[in-house]
Amino acid sequence: MSIPYLEDAALPHSYYEASVEPRFAYPSLTDAVSCDVCVVGGGLAGLHSALNLAERGYQVVLLEARRIGWGASGRNGGHVIPEYACGMSTLEAALGMDDARRCWTLAREGGNNLRARISRYHIACDYQAGHLEAAVSPRHVQPLRQWQAHAARHYDYHTRYISREEMPQFVGTKRYHGGLLDMDGGHLHPLKFTLGMARALVEAGGAIYEGSAVRSWQAHDSTDVRIDTAQGQVKARHLVLASNVGIQSMAGALPKRLAARILPVGTWIIATAPLSEELAHSVLPTGAAVADNRTVLDYFRLSADRRMIFGGGCSYLGESTPAGYAAALHRGMLKVFPQLESVPVDYTWGGVIDISMSRAPDFGRLPDNVFYLQGFSGSGLVATAVAGRVVAEAIAGARENLDLFARLAHRPFPGGTLLRGPLTAAGMAWHRLRDLL
Repeated sequence: MSIPYLEDAALPHSYYEASVEPRFAYPSLTDAVSCDVCVVGGGLAGLHSALNLAERGYQVVLLEARRIGWGASGRNGGHVIPEYACGMSTLEAALGMDDARRCWTLAREGGNNLRARISRYHIACDYQAGHLEAAVSPRHVQPLRQWQAHAARHYDYHTRYISREEMPQFVGTKRYHGGLLDMDGGHLHPLKFTLGMARALVEAGGAIYEGSAVRSWQAHDSTDVRIDTAQGQVKARHLVLASNVGIQSMAGALPKRLAARILPVGTWIIATAPLSEELAHSVLPTGAAVADNRTVLDYFRLSADRRMIFGGGCSYLGESTPAGYAAALHRGMLKVFPQLESVPVDYTWGGVIDISMSRAPDFGRLPDNVFYLQGFSGSGLVATAVAGRVVAEAIAGARENLDLFARLAHRPFPGGTLLRGPLTAAGMAWHRLRDLL
């Protein structure tokens, strides 16, 4: 089945692609191979999973439909936030406080794991510590203060509250009324990190095949799974499905059931020309990344070459490049930083993320030897590290953490393939109105 928002024409060249060294081209799968684990998807969920397994000594084959980091993993805002998109209140209500704490610990350890891999495998991805969540109005300050107190009391986690008077020390704008600074968060060049993870996987003994879209999979014998691509085949003891929105291109009832539980959402980013040192310091004096706490938020950071990378907006119709998105983003950036009015925009691009109904991660298993990881909902840089850990543990025989996430109930989006986007867009319009008011 053709998926319009996954076609190359819908994904313009990004700043990230322009600022990496020439890619290594991995071969396509053209014959039959066998392995312990086949991982489908060359984004960060698949790479974390595959690398964890290879480090444990498993023989791993990773299949990517296009090229490594082609989707959201190589096109996102680069914000490293140790959290889940749904927020901890959703996990507390679904799992209880004790198990929510387990999820929280996994997220914090996921951030640590990400930084450790950067160091261990010498991944040059411009990592910088510091992430600030900002409030755009006095009404938006209250949930930040409430979360700060809740995190300290229930998770023994402490962030620094930045008052409106202190904000100019972190963000050169009058737009924000306060914020929470988390030095365990940060930002990086996502495509450099993703490509570095692929190199690490090969160093650890894994095999990568690009241009190898999976058409279908099925049980083979009593213990194996057979995975079919256009020109090749993999026989594996275990299968990990980490293809996110690409899951709906696979044949069969089970992939379609998983696809119904996620919605493709288009989002977009601009990158300016490099700023002078003085201007860069005036907009983000400490270099921390910033995101506001509205439902449909702005997020921004400085690249290593001092470009303002500014993202925001979304389309629930799966459009990665809707008409006028670049101009709208530029206007949004100038609301925050009017001092950038004369700075040209060098790059504009979009991408597609997958969201679940609750925005909680959707991890689990189908038959005992088929696992799935999806629903990262826009907060994937750390959550994918969590996903890769829990699925590797489960394959190795310790399923407690995966089963913890599998207890989260996930419903299909109402309206089916045709109407789920418009219905969700209508619901989100109410949240946008509340933010405006």
